[in-house]
Amino acid sequence: MFAAVFVGGAIGSLLREAFSAQIPGAPILTATFGINVVACFILGWLYAVRHRVHAHVVHLGAVGFCGGLSTFSSFVAELERLAISNLWGAVSAAGLEIAIGLGAAMLGEGLGRRLHDQQVPE
Repeated sequence: MFAAVFVGGAIGSLLREAFSAQIPGAPILTATFGINVVACFILGWLYAVRHRVHAHVVHLGAVGFCGGLSTFSSFVAELERLAISNLWGAVSAAGLEIAIGLGAAMLGEGLGRRLHDQQVPE
């Protein structure tokens, strides 16, 4: 289990670093927005299939990979930078990004259920 979390976290962190250097910040969104939304989608999908895959897959994917890919600390630091120049812009960005992240998780969960319920009858 620990090895799965370690390997997933290393891969997720390296991907985050590679992509975050190429994604410019926007006036109303943080630079980690896209990365965090992808992680939310994957977490939703893994939640849907958690009973159909080995526990180490969930540890590797959800705890390790998504934990390394997404980044709450960078999200908060970027919101702080936005707040210095535009407090309401930062509040709007936080609300928008959290809502879109929840939507992405729900979409991933729904898609995971739909695809995996068709493959494995209960």
